[in-house]
Amino acid sequence: MPAMRALLAQLEQRCGWRSLTVDGHACAQEWRWLDTQADGPATILLPGAVGDGAMFVRTLLALGERMRLIAVTYPALSDPAQLADGLAAVVEHLGLPPGRVAGSSFSAYWLQFYGLRHPQNVTSLVLGNGFVDGTDLAAHPMFERQFVESISAQDLHAQWLARVRATPNAPLQRLHEIMLAERQSPVNLQARFLGVVRSQICPPLPLPDTAITVLDCDDDPLIAPRVRERLRRQYPGARHISLPSGGHYPHVLNPRAYEALLTPPA
Repeated sequence: MPAMRALLAQLEQRCGWRSLTVDGHACAQEWRWLDTQADGPATILLPGAVGDGAMFVRTLLALGERMRLIAVTYPALSDPAQLADGLAAVVEHLGLPPGRVAGSSFSAYWLQFYGLRHPQNVTSLVLGNGFVDGTDLAAHPMFERQFVESISAQDLHAQWLARVRATPNAPLQRLHEIMLAERQSPVNLQARFLGVVRSQICPPLPLPDTAITVLDCDDDPLIAPRVRERLRRQYPGARHISLPSGGHYPHVLNPRAYEALLTPPA
């Protein structure tokens, strides 16, 4: 397997970044994405708190020539309604019909608000390794609300990067290090962390439960079993998929299973 940096270079040479400036409630925000531009319906992929749309590098390279995948980098926003409306502006700009959107971690949280506010854009939501509200992650020291709200963006970014660099060298560790050291600003990271710790339960969605997939992993070190169960109970009629492995990033750590989830039946 090529090194992670080589995979990122291959992806960005193949796809290239595109962007849209969206006028928000306070200021304009830039949304960026990679589009594989294959034929057929599009699936939007959204990363969690760490990283940009290229966190899905393995998925995009493996499936991108036979499926249209659009991996989106969202701006430094913490409010789920603003994030939902920004994504809707990107979808309108691209002229996409209603389709599937897959979120990971923090984006799996705010993606529920996208379904709430823009149900006409959605045929399917994939809520991967997600949570219901900020209390679900409050036991983790890096997601304790008072800590996140009191620390500076620069110090939060530096602490998270130091944590990444202290872990054993592996593809996920290298991907995180590249994202934090070179691609994700402190302001962007802090906005996403604030979005996590301030998150509140999403009202019921105007979508059938059958349009929702709740994906989790048995070995997720961040999303505890009780949190996984709480999200499943939030959508009792949804399709529930639990992978035996994949940690908090199945698109990186268990790519074949994650790709199978996205691949339409033959």
